[in-house]
Amino acid sequence: MIHARRPFLLVSIGLMLASLSLALSVYSASQTLDPHLWWQAAVTPDLHSIAQLTLRYSLVPRIIAAILVGAGLALAGVLMQLTLRNPAAEPATLGVAAGAFLALSVATLWAPSFIGASRTGVAFAGGVVAGLLVFGLAWRSHFAAQVLLLAGLMTSLYAGAVNTLLIMLYGGLIKLFIWGSGSLAMQDWGIVLYLLPRLLPACALSVLLSRPIAVLAISDEAAASLGVSPGMIRLAGLSLAVWIASVCVAGVGVIGFIGLAAPEIVRRCGYQRVHEQLLAAPVFGALLLWSTDQVFQLLPTASEIPAGAATAFLGAPLLLWLVARREEMRPIVATRIATPSHHVRAQGRLLAAILGVAVTAACLSLLVGRGLYGWTFGGLSSPEATLFWRGPRMISAAAAAILMSIAGCIVQRLASNPLASPELLGVSSGAALGVIAALLIPGTGVAASVSLSMAGAGAVLLLLLLLGHRKAFAPHDLFMVGIALTTWVSAAVSLLLASGDPRMFDLLRWLNGSTFLARPADAIILSSCAALAAGLLPLFSRWLTLLPLGPATPTALGMTLTRSRGLLLAFACVLVGLSVLMIGPLSFVGLMAPHTARMLGFRRPMMEMAASSAIGAALMILADWLGRILLFPNQLPAGLIATLIAAPYLFLLMARRS
Repeated sequence: MIHARRPFLLVSIGLMLASLSLALSVYSASQTLDPHLWWQAAVTPDLHSIAQLTLRYSLVPRIIAAILVGAGLALAGVLMQLTLRNPAAEPATLGVAAGAFLALSVATLWAPSFIGASRTGVAFAGGVVAGLLVFGLAWRSHFAAQVLLLAGLMTSLYAGAVNTLLIMLYGGLIKLFIWGSGSLAMQDWGIVLYLLPRLLPACALSVLLSRPIAVLAISDEAAASLGVSPGMIRLAGLSLAVWIASVCVAGVGVIGFIGLAAPEIVRRCGYQRVHEQLLAAPVFGALLLWSTDQVFQLLPTASEIPAGAATAFLGAPLLLWLVARREEMRPIVATRIATPSHHVRAQGRLLAAILGVAVTAACLSLLVGRGLYGWTFGGLSSPEATLFWRGPRMISAAAAAILMSIAGCIVQRLASNPLASPELLGVSSGAALGVIAALLIPGTGVAASVSLSMAGAGAVLLLLLLLGHRKAFAPHDLFMVGIALTTWVSAAVSLLLASGDPRMFDLLRWLNGSTFLARPADAIILSSCAALAAGLLPLFSRWLTLLPLGPATPTALGMTLTRSRGLLLAFACVLVGLSVLMIGPLSFVGLMAPHTARMLGFRRPMMEMAASSAIGAALMILADWLGRILLFPNQLPAGLIATLIAAPYLFLLMARRS
């Protein structure tokens, strides 16, 4: 869709943002120091005046850093979007920023001398590794837009899971985690002096790349016909973008969505030429981050809101708007899920073997453990004590995994995409927001927490149904909604961790699937829900068999696609909302278990559901057991262990798919 050039609109938006940013900056400065002393504070500050020193070494450097980082991130975003022809690409959505920050965390713990020598090099190495992983996963799909986004999201989530594990193992790293949420707080001019010599040459190089990228933006064939290697142009543009993003992450932490919003504003105003985007997008990126930072500084909060969280709160609605407005984004490359199945008897024996593995895992979890006197191999002091202490958490983890696995099968058949996942729909993130709200409301009990969790999942479900009804439940649009909601949850967690509230560490554990405090009542409720869900599955058997065949066959057989897809989506969302209360929103069980079942040859819906449920239960039981014994007496969340186990396997599966 080509938009008419609207220079007046572009200039108006720019002037509005500039005026807002300048007015808020002047207001903040006037609250710190009288205006007639500003010049003295800027040139020769009184060393005995805290207000003058604050203006000179905090407020002014903060504004300049926001302008530099905003411009840099917008430039990195537009370079990625142009070279990949993907309007939603940017360092945050493609996992580059998360990889750079993980590298900084690892180096801070085990190689601090590298940070002192070259933190830019450390961040760049992490960004390159993450970028190579994402681009490698999307290579066989020819960098299809949604495959890139899915790979980028998985890379970001995995890097985030590793960071969370490091925080739990080394509590002092939580300060680095808070800083990594995007901090523009300044105490001197060091960050500005760090950014300037690294970002300005990158801007000059981007100007030199404008003509080759303009040819590449047409097509690879056009670039090759002019004697230019498309691969080399793409490599140069992406390398420059990763460098810019790494510099920004090393300077101020992870700040997302600036690289998405600024280029989109420029394109929406009709500026489609490469050199126009390369020049205008950094200007708007600088103004966006400057104004956003100033607005959120005015909010009456107990602690400073990280700039990365602020931009995420504003950027997630932008992503939802892009989903609603954009028509030309290509869908995820789907692999049809075959429905015919042979060798039913062999599948029965294989299913029995999988159930045997799950039972063995349950026995291992109940009987083998670590205590004050070392390993124990016969349970606790008595069978009653073993069942009371270890039984509820094991049964809760298994039942929640069954619910998530069934939901995963439904979603993957609904989308005709074996790489789909209920975690990526955002329903689990909606449930997590409900639990966060329950934590912040004084006097909230368990029943209220469950209600708010289900309300959060229901709100996301309503959003998905509204969007899906408008676009016939296009799978790639639903995944984009999930990305936006997951980002919102991450931003909310960053804000809460920055608050210093001691309850937030428990929240971090729960978000990663903590089964520590599972009670017998939890086990009974979840296992009853799992049994009820399994009993309802035969009602959906016909739909689950026909939908993967494409829209033509179900329609010819009298199925109403919108109604059947909507009901299946609602059922899956309810299951996810229940399971997320125990194993957290991002365990990847709903993605790994169904895929593994199909890899083992299960194709018929009911057999696939049974096999994936057994696989998911075995995985979560083992994850719960490992989380209990690995660092005894400390415990790790089962959902986090499951993510660390499942994600590498999922990367391998993506690499094998075109």
